[in-house]
Amino acid sequence: MNHLSQYLNIIKAQSGSLRDSVEETSASVVNIIEEKFDYKSHLTGLLLGNVQSGKTAQLLGVIAKLADKGFELFIILSTDNIYLQRQTLERTINALQTFNVYGEEDDIDFLRNKLAKPIIIILKKNTNVLKRWRNLLSSSAYCVGRPIVIIDDEADASSLNTLVNKNKISTINSHLASIKALSTGSLFIQVTATPQAILLQSNISGWKPAFVYYFKPGSEYIGGDFIYSQPKSYCIHFTQENELDEVSNPDRYIPDGLKDSLMSFLVVCANFSLQGKGTCNFLVHPSVKISAHENFSRALGEHLNLLILSITEETEQDGFKKELKEQWTDLQKSKPDIGNFDDIFEEVTKLIENEQFNIIVLNSTAARDINYQSGYNIIVGGNSLGRGVTFPALQTVYYCRKAKTPQADTFWQHARMFGYDRDKGLLRVFLPPSLFNLFAELNIANRILINQIVNNKIDSLQLIYPANVKPTRANVLDNRALNLIVGGVNLFSSNPVQDNARRLDSLLSEIDSIEKYVPVSSQLLVDILQYVGDEEGQDWNNQKFSNAVQALATKRPTSRFALILRTERDIAKGTGTLLSPTDRRISDSLEDWTVLTLYKVIGSTEKGWRGNPFYIPNIKLPDGVCFYDTIDI
Repeated sequence: MNHLSQYLNIIKAQSGSLRDSVEETSASVVNIIEEKFDYKSHLTGLLLGNVQSGKTAQLLGVIAKLADKGFELFIILSTDNIYLQRQTLERTINALQTFNVYGEEDDIDFLRNKLAKPIIIILKKNTNVLKRWRNLLSSSAYCVGRPIVIIDDEADASSLNTLVNKNKISTINSHLASIKALSTGSLFIQVTATPQAILLQSNISGWKPAFVYYFKPGSEYIGGDFIYSQPKSYCIHFTQENELDEVSNPDRYIPDGLKDSLMSFLVVCANFSLQGKGTCNFLVHPSVKISAHENFSRALGEHLNLLILSITEETEQDGFKKELKEQWTDLQKSKPDIGNFDDIFEEVTKLIENEQFNIIVLNSTAARDINYQSGYNIIVGGNSLGRGVTFPALQTVYYCRKAKTPQADTFWQHARMFGYDRDKGLLRVFLPPSLFNLFAELNIANRILINQIVNNKIDSLQLIYPANVKPTRANVLDNRALNLIVGGVNLFSSNPVQDNARRLDSLLSEIDSIEKYVPVSSQLLVDILQYVGDEEGQDWNNQKFSNAVQALATKRPTSRFALILRTERDIAKGTGTLLSPTDRRISDSLEDWTVLTLYKVIGSTEKGWRGNPFYIPNIKLPDGVCFYDTIDI
């Protein structure tokens, strides 16, 4: 039976481009697995996509292709969320009809199975669930003599060892390791759009991927390159920085940014309603605090009540109509065929009078039977609005959540407006300038990361972030293996290579050592860096610096590079410093530049060297940028 063909026929009805993408991904990933997997060890790989770009469809394609190759036992792990687990279960049952698919409560049916068809088990990453199914799998003997395939959706969320720096193993991580150990060979395929925590795992952790495959989103995908572009997209509307505080004050009216976002949403809903579309969502993400969710839902509810009064009182109606028309005019610029304003206004009033707008609070205290799959919904929440949760027809987003030191993976998962199910011309995102700048930086960092993966530089991946942004949570990263290069800091080799004079003399023949500094190309710095470094390769890794220079050059068009060259320096070994006070001031003044300083030292034996001239390097990457990678331990 050709499982992949059956699956591709099903998804072809949804999208021909999705079908083609899934076919390409499944073939490529399985080819890599066939090259690397020996059936008697444990292989880990990473399937990387974009936020809400169709990862589930892709991972199901990989499962189908592996089944065609003879694999029979699969587990799909979802985050510890009953809705997500149920959503994944239902989707898998509908998509992979040539499999026996079991939920976590289907243990009896599972034990009765005779493997007439391949098995898929959908489990939450929950301690009790994983422990129970580990025992069921062990007692079933299905793992004996056959490899187990584990697909870990949102693999960076809760699977990794959170106790790595305490020399302990966290519970979920331990259960996953024990499930893998049930078979002599296993495939563990991590799936995520935010791989920072995974890529920064140490080489001895057991969770660092041996391969990474990136699948491109479809042509209709709306993502970071559109929403967080520079200059900013038409869909971005700036709000004041302090609107969270304003809403928290019960004596104040609804702030302008929140009010504008509500008006924009009302216009879009009216336009949808006139077209016969009964679903549209508005996401309000103010904070992690439940009190903030309550304040915002109260403020929005009170303002909707005021609008009901203004509709019945002509003296108030003019103000409402003016505010609504401002947002209609804005939306018309990117959606010229939007409905006539008079029709829109009339439809908005009908929807308000008939109480068609639902305010939903979605957080840890919310009821479990919340439905936002249909209707016109204003959804207010915090962490529950993030990872893995899909909101259909999400057209309006208001975001003001801040953190002193934001985590790149957490904040990027908040971009729930990414995806396919949106009307691009009617999409609007309201947020303060500081948060727009943060997301724009995260988008650049994400693009750099994907570019490195696509170009097969897996062994030298480098994550680049602003200094005030962490790539991920610290408790899953082994401090012994984490390598951090901080921009704005002068770094030099204390045990430099001493046989580079001839090659660098030729390379630097046209550089004036008299000048304070010389602007140069990134390529020249890369060429120089291959000849300098640390003799033991420990305290000054020229390859890591070269990777950083190339990443800046390819993905930050404004990056600038400078060379400071000095000759005939008589410096002693082990002095603990390199730069002269003057050269340090010059280097520090070039805040946004990558500055490579080269001192050609005499290299006399009296000063602790070998008696031959050579070049010592010092590098300073741009201020406000941090580079993360790992070292072998």
